[in-house]
Amino acid sequence: MRSLTDIRRPPALTEEVHARLFEQLMTHSIAPGTKLSVDALSRSLNVSQTPIREALARLEAQGLVVKIHLVGYRVADRIAPDRLEQIYEFRLLTEPHMAARAAERMSTQERTSLLAQCRRMESDHDIHTPQDYAGFSRLDETFHHTIAVASGNTVIKDALSALHLHVHLFRMSQPPTAVSDAIEEHSRIAQAIAAADPQAAADAMRNHILRSQSRFA
Repeated sequence: MRSLTDIRRPPALTEEVHARLFEQLMTHSIAPGTKLSVDALSRSLNVSQTPIREALARLEAQGLVVKIHLVGYRVADRIAPDRLEQIYEFRLLTEPHMAARAAERMSTQERTSLLAQCRRMESDHDIHTPQDYAGFSRLDETFHHTIAVASGNTVIKDALSALHLHVHLFRMSQPPTAVSDAIEEHSRIAQAIAAADPQAAADAMRNHILRSQSRFA
C-alpha cells in the first residue's frame, strides 16, 4: 500500500492529493465516520492546506465525505442495504435510457474512447489488494460518467456520480471474480454504443445493473 507521504509538488498537486485520499477512503484505510482534520492531512501528506481543502471539496461532491457546519469534514457513513436497493432501483430507471441516448449521440471519437476505456480495464483487471480495487473503481466511475455525459442529461449525470462510488464502497467484500464479470458487461455496453444501437445499449446496461445487484446476494 502506498504511503500518504512524499507526494510530488505541482503540476496537478490537487489531483494527486485527491487520488491518494480517494484510495484511502475506497480501501477503508480511513474508516467510515472518521473525522478528517485538514491540518493533520496537510502534515501527513506534506502539502499545504489549500490542495487538501480542494481535494476534500471534490470528495464531498462525490459523496465520499460530508462537511458539517462549524465542525469540519468527516468520512461518509457506509450505506445501509435498503439504501443500496434504492440506488439500484434508481440506476435501473435511468442508466439504460442514458446508454441508449449515448448510442444515438456519441461522436466517432467518443465511441473509440469508450472502447479504449474497456481495453484499459481488461488490461488492468487483476485485483489482488484493496488498492487494486480502488484503481478499478476509478476506471468504472469514468466509464459510467462518460456514458452519462454523452447522454446529455446533466441532472441524472450529477445524481449518478456519487451513487456509483457508494456501490463500490459497499462492494469491497465481494470476490475478485465480480470485477471480471463487470468488465465483460462493460464491453457489451461499449460495443452496443459503438455500433450506434440504442436498444442493444439499453439492454446491455440493464443486464449489467441487474447482474451487479445480484452479486450482492
